[in-house]
Amino acid sequence: MKKILCLLLCCASLISLAACEKFDDNYGKSSAVKEPIATADKTENQIKIPEIKSDDSVMPTYFDISLYDEENYADIYLGEDFEYKITYVGSAITVPSSYKEMTKEGWTLLSSEEYNEDSQILAGKSITVEFVNEYDKKITAVFYNNKKSSTALKKCPIVKFIIKENIIDANAEYGQFFVNGVNNVSAITDIIERLGSPSHFYCVSENKYYLDWFISESDRRSGITIYVDTAEDHIDSIEFSYY
Repeated sequence: MKKILCLLLCCASLISLAACEKFDDNYGKSSAVKEPIATADKTENQIKIPEIKSDDSVMPTYFDISLYDEENYADIYLGEDFEYKITYVGSAITVPSSYKEMTKEGWTLLSSEEYNEDSQILAGKSITVEFVNEYDKKITAVFYNNKKSSTALKKCPIVKFIIKENIIDANAEYGQFFVNGVNNVSAITDIIERLGSPSHFYCVSENKYYLDWFISESDRRSGITIYVDTAEDHIDSIEFSYY
């Protein structure tokens, strides 16, 4: 009887120990330890990346470079109320202008095989021509057809003028200009003083830049473009337009 009682007590002890042991749910699975997943630092999303600004090293001499983005544009405009005041070799020039106004001021269209006053300009297209005056001075003009059908050149508005070279010489093809206070001998600082900081600038080569003054944000075709040589502090050429 004592032997039976001892045997029962031993069985009860073994059952009790087995009930306390945790079931191995990883049986048959890899025993490799998993690495913790890396998480981004919470402060990383709070860091504000600074806005990219122009890295040009020349133009800061003339105006506040911090106003310009990575493509050298700034929200600076001449404004809708801006008016052109232009004189070229003694003639008053308006823009937009017309064939009739140019002939009235003594300018003659230099006809070529490509165009004459009756040449047809397709809708939405333009033609670049040359005018000459009695002193053999030239000016380049752009006629633009803003109609919905083809129109003769002489009936289209002139939306842009280009003075290709700034050379004060009696024998030069181009002559004296005055564009809203800017003239042939204006230094770059003089240009900025007259027109203000440009809307945009672009480095053509080491010392060659062009500066744009847009009339409004809605149409960047209209405005003044001046090509300058920063080494010589000199204007190379000038354009002015109004579409």
